[in-house]
Amino acid sequence: MESSEATVQRYVFASRDEDFELLAGLRHPDWQMVWPQSGERVPNHAAYLAMRTRRPEGLPRVEPLGIGGSGECWWSEQIIHYADGSRWLGISTLELRDGLIWRERVYFGQPFSAPEWRAKWVERGEPSIS
Repeated sequence: MESSEATVQRYVFASRDEDFELLAGLRHPDWQMVWPQSGERVPNHAAYLAMRTRRPEGLPRVEPLGIGGSGECWWSEQIIHYADGSRWLGISTLELRDGLIWRERVYFGQPFSAPEWRAKWVERGEPSIS
């Protein structure tokens, strides 16, 4: 059995590469994905595949930025590039069971400009999106 880190790395890059067969193989039979911001739950890989490949505007492109964690708890950071040209930051938390991805929770957010009121306490830069 490969390490948890290797499983997570393969999983993140399979998402980037739109390798849905590999994603299915790395997902636990009881895998689920939750989007807390919209209150939605994707109950299984078949539903995920249908939803992801039937987007009216086309597939989003996932650009991995970082992976971290240990044991059965991991995270990945990504930029999601949508067909309309928008780019969203994403964080996925990943829980493993039996060496496979069991639970996935994804948070999305668009970059925004920092408010002026806190300028004296922070260093300024552009929103962190490549």
